[in-house]
Amino acid sequence: MPPKKLTRQTAATVLQAKESGFATETDRMFGLSGVLPRLIEADLSAIDTNPDQPRTVFDEDALRSLADSIARHGLQQPVLVQEAAEKGRYRLVAGERRLRAFRLLDRLTIPAIITKGKPEEIALIENVQRVDLDAIDLARGLAQLIEAHGYTQVEVAAAVGCSEAEVSKRLKVLSLPDDILADYRANPDLVSRSALVELAFMDDIERARELWQSARTGGLTVSAVRAARPTPAKAAAEPLQLLGKAINRIDRDLDAISTVEAALQQEHRERLKRLRDRIDGLLVL
Repeated sequence: MPPKKLTRQTAATVLQAKESGFATETDRMFGLSGVLPRLIEADLSAIDTNPDQPRTVFDEDALRSLADSIARHGLQQPVLVQEAAEKGRYRLVAGERRLRAFRLLDRLTIPAIITKGKPEEIALIENVQRVDLDAIDLARGLAQLIEAHGYTQVEVAAAVGCSEAEVSKRLKVLSLPDDILADYRANPDLVSRSALVELAFMDDIERARELWQSARTGGLTVSAVRAARPTPAKAAAEPLQLLGKAINRIDRDLDAISTVEAALQQEHRERLKRLRDRIDGLLVL
C-alpha cells in the first residue's frame, strides 16, 4: 500500500509526535522515513551568524528588494540553523540574506529548519544554487572546503553540482594579483565571472593588468581575453607518436595490397622489394 499523502494537518501531527516521543509510531502510520528535518519559528535574537559564511558582500539594494518581496509574498524557504551549545540558541548555516531581510522588516522571528549537516558545505551549496556568489567568494569557499575540511576537488564538484574541471577553473581566480582581486571586489559588475576566470589563465600578468584596466571603459568579455592571448606555437609531435602512426599506416596498406596480390605487376614488385630493403636497414640499426 502506498504511503498516505502528507497534508499540513498530518505534518503538524508528525511534528507534535516527534516532540512528544511518539515519532516511531507516527512515522509507521504515515509511511514516513523518520528523518524529517525540524521546522521551528526561531527568535532572530537567538540566531548567531555563521563566521564561515562564503558570502562576504551583501548588496543593500538587493536586500531591500528581498525584504519587500518577503513582505508581499512571505518567506518561500526557511533559513537553515544548527543548535548551539547554549540551549535556545542557534548558529546560522544558510540564509543570511533572508535573515538580514527579516531584520530590515523589524520581524522578531523567522521560520528555520534545524539541520545536522556539515555547515560549511551546506552554506556553500545553498549560496551557489540560489544567488550566485561573486567569483572571489566562490573560489574562497571552494578552497576552504579543500584546505580546511579535507575535501578533494572531485568531492567538491559533487557537492556543488558541477564538474571537477569547473572547480579547478574557479579556484584559478585566486591566482590573480591582489590589486586585480581588490578592484574586482569594489567593481564586480566590470566583468563576468567567466571573464575573470579567463583572465586568471593568462601567463602574462602585466598584459592581464592592461586588460583589466580596459574593462573600466568598455567592459571585458571572455572572447576579448582569449583574443589577447598569444597564439601558442604548434608543438612538434613526439617522435614515438609519429613512428607509431607510420607503422599503423604501413600495416593497413599491406593489408590492402594483400587483397590485390594477384594483380601486382613487375614494377609494383620491384618497388615493394626496395621498401623491404629499407625496412630491413632500419631493423639492423
